[in-house]
Amino acid sequence: MRASHIILWFVALSGVLPEGRAQTLASAPAPNIMLSTRFSTPLGYEAVLTRLGSYYQEQVGRILPLTLPEIGPKSHFEVWHDMFLFFESADKGMTVTIRRPTEGVGYRLVKTWMLDVAGRLEANLPLDFKEEPALQKVEADLFASRRDMARAFKSDVSLKSIPTWEHAGLMASAAPIAWIVLSPSRNHGAHHVKIETEHLADARQMLARLTQEVQKPGIYAVYSEEAELEREVRELAGGQSAEVAASTPGAYIPNPDQKYLEGRVRAEPEMVKRTAAAQGQFAIRCRVDKAYRKVTFVWSELTQYVRVSGRYEAERAMGQGVLPAPKPGLPTAPPVTLRAKLPSMQPGAYRVRLDAEDSDGRTVRIDERIYWFDGKAFEEL
Repeated sequence: MRASHIILWFVALSGVLPEGRAQTLASAPAPNIMLSTRFSTPLGYEAVLTRLGSYYQEQVGRILPLTLPEIGPKSHFEVWHDMFLFFESADKGMTVTIRRPTEGVGYRLVKTWMLDVAGRLEANLPLDFKEEPALQKVEADLFASRRDMARAFKSDVSLKSIPTWEHAGLMASAAPIAWIVLSPSRNHGAHHVKIETEHLADARQMLARLTQEVQKPGIYAVYSEEAELEREVRELAGGQSAEVAASTPGAYIPNPDQKYLEGRVRAEPEMVKRTAAAQGQFAIRCRVDKAYRKVTFVWSELTQYVRVSGRYEAERAMGQGVLPAPKPGLPTAPPVTLRAKLPSMQPGAYRVRLDAEDSDGRTVRIDERIYWFDGKAFEEL
């Protein structure tokens, strides 16, 4: 980057430019719009990607395909800041367009992110920011994983599944602009789904499509009841601290130690019972499509599992359980919960199988999935 561009970039971030020009970063009053900017860079497409690849490696320690995956021809999604980047060839270099919804994020912060990218690409400053119509949004809590989402939209060539460390699941489309985000929900094993598109009818249709996919028979979540209870204890303790502060305005109250408050919550008689019952308990949320004689669920550990290749050294049985004569529920009903007491689980990969015995005595494989357990939560691989 030339020295002149470095100076302009840092000065622009401070809000003032030479010769009295101002690059205003103050937030506008509108809370929810699509903020965009368009600028030129003397760099070619490959040079742009190389420059941004070095930038993300420095900032987040991840390679370019994970931080700026391609979602269309010369169209990318910037995973770190959830921004859409579009590149067009020009007479000298490239024209770059950046778009990002501002819901829940201040204008100033979004503009700073865009300025940061522009400065790395030797753009002329100040940037011209525009306010475009907001994306239309629908939301729901579903027992859906990243892979369920990918299966639901596998025939839609415009939507690309994106590996992400920022979300539980992510898909994005460059044309038309759309994205689907999965994030953890308070409900055991469920995820909060947010779908944003240019048209509300499209968002509603996509949500209906995903909902239909996860109403099929299969496994939709696994979790540790002990870990879930620990999270609930932390949340209750934090809520108690906030209630004390809110009930005595103007008074100085020392902030109680978090561990002390958690200890009080755990000591409550009902919580003592729940803690004892949750020890070593692991649960599967699943659906069945018809009445069976019984459903068998099996847990196994995949030792020395390599996430990149999916290879492992051996498979070790951990435990199983049986649910006699299960009956399918209504499509809108929550999944069935199957519980099993298992040995202590170390972080690693685990396979969960769901088999059923039909009325003729034949064994039917309903579903089989592999999860990575980090000691607290399961992530489907």
